[in-house]
Amino acid sequence: MKTTFKMLASVLLLALTVSVSSPTLADDGQSQKKVFAAAVFPAADMTKMWFYLEKYKSENKVSLELIGQRGEVLYQETVLGKNSKRNTCRQQFDMSQLTDGNYTFRITAGTQVEEYTFKLSTPQEVKPAPSRHIAIK
Repeated sequence: MKTTFKMLASVLLLALTVSVSSPTLADDGQSQKKVFAAAVFPAADMTKMWFYLEKYKSENKVSLELIGQRGEVLYQETVLGKNSKRNTCRQQFDMSQLTDGNYTFRITAGTQVEEYTFKLSTPQEVKPAPSRHIAIK
């Protein structure tokens, strides 16, 4: 039941993201149709991130890169190829092996490039203040 609820919430979030996104992209004063819409957000397990993508034009391939804080490419994949029968992609990334810092997902299809930057940080442990109990008889 809990898993079903999480899946339903994720699908609704994706639908909202896709429906709110603008269908045109201004480039050099000319409007072009977008090739894809994407969403990146944390999973319930805070060491993981979800990536959702919907491709609108089948003739374009869509590539995904994970860029580190120094500009190095940590991960690269063609998530949807040219004339692919699938037009959606859903993938979960495990971020537990990465160090704290800023990272960027870069999604590219033709001339459309979108970047999603996020910060990974490890929560600091908060030590409780010492406590004393006084008992009087």
